[in-house]
Amino acid sequence: MARLAIFQPDARSGARLNAALSGVHELLPSDSWDELVAEISGGRVEGALIDADHPSPDEALARVALLRGAFPDIAVIGFTERTRSRDFYELGATGLDGFVSGTDGVLGTKGAVDDALAARRGRAVEEALRARLPSPAPEAIGWTLAHAGGDVTVEKMARALGFSLYALRGMLHERGLPGPSDLIVWGRLLAVAGRLQADGRKVEETAFALGYSSSPALARAVRSRTGLTPRELASTGFHAVLQLLVRTLTGSGAPAEFREDIIP
Repeated sequence: MARLAIFQPDARSGARLNAALSGVHELLPSDSWDELVAEISGGRVEGALIDADHPSPDEALARVALLRGAFPDIAVIGFTERTRSRDFYELGATGLDGFVSGTDGVLGTKGAVDDALAARRGRAVEEALRARLPSPAPEAIGWTLAHAGGDVTVEKMARALGFSLYALRGMLHERGLPGPSDLIVWGRLLAVAGRLQADGRKVEETAFALGYSSSPALARAVRSRTGLTPRELASTGFHAVLQLLVRTLTGSGAPAEFREDIIP
């Protein structure tokens, strides 16, 4: 499970968040903004969930921007009681990885946090792969990891990276890289490993969340690329998939070293 630092001054909203996320993630509540910042600075915190309306919307948005700038490696999720589309646009423009609305239920809250953590992991993996794989492979794999809970297609990936599908395929081929579909498979495997290992999710839940038809379908996908069962993947984890990915795509037998805190 991910460690989330939380600053939610409103007791009712705080209780709602706690009910939705406790048992799924480790929650570290803070009584003040300074305490939240100290919590993030002092430990391995993967995300921060803050009140995006306190003490006022404008001040909260400024704080979000400061938090995003000071801690670019964490997921930042905002909680808001606002409901207008314009308000949501402003929240996204500050650099929030996601937001939870006061009208969201338990599943909506969990989903928003999962999506934000996925975005954070996508950034971390893209950065980690830049020194090991030529562009646009790191960007493609990072994008897939960040969006694996949604409708991921090669066409959407190409658009997100600023290419036509034809141009993306050509560039990957020119640089000795596998095609877009293959990179999507690797990004999805990293998403599976992150949910099973870092989040402690069950195989069935992970399969459903990432678009597999069943847990056996997920198990087949994992085994075909890694030779592992989902249970083994949950214990050996994210770094094992990253290392296998680099060895496979580069044809190198040398182990690839990654920071242990890519996925806390």
